[in-house]
Amino acid sequence: MKKKILLLLVGIISSCTFLTAQEKETYVAVDFKIKNLGINVDGRFNTASITTNFTNEDYKQWYLEGHVVVNTIDTDNSARDEHLLESDYFDATKFPKITLQSKSFERINDTTYDVMVDLTIKGIKKTLKIPVQIVGNKESFNLKSKFEINRKDFDVGGSSFILSSKVKISVNYKFNY
Repeated sequence: MKKKILLLLVGIISSCTFLTAQEKETYVAVDFKIKNLGINVDGRFNTASITTNFTNEDYKQWYLEGHVVVNTIDTDNSARDEHLLESDYFDATKFPKITLQSKSFERINDTTYDVMVDLTIKGIKKTLKIPVQIVGNKESFNLKSKFEINRKDFDVGGSSFILSSKVKISVNYKFNY
């Protein structure tokens, strides 16, 4: 009997070790678009992470936390990217990350939610309501969000007349359990 229990415990421990050793596949894309001299400039942040608990069936208990590494900004123009890291834009030395933290979720339909978030850029925190679409099952899910911010609210780019104050942001997050 002791031998059977020991074998059962070894089997459980082995399977738990196997499950925790498996890699979880994730994909995060944070893209933006802003007009400069009337021309759209597309860019992205190449390093971003998102943490969630969407496996919880009660959406009121969900949370969403995102981090973007500022010095990974990429507009396909290295001179512009370097300038965007300076103090008049993102001040990446002093503020290396952009953070987003959910406060609440409101269900609109089966896949769409309005999410109240705190967005912090350059140490300035603003509460926003952003639309989020979440589609998934027990194996994976995909989160998409498109929203606009006013860069001046976060003291990014000063009062430039040639740079639009509106920034369009797109987030795409895919997660496999």
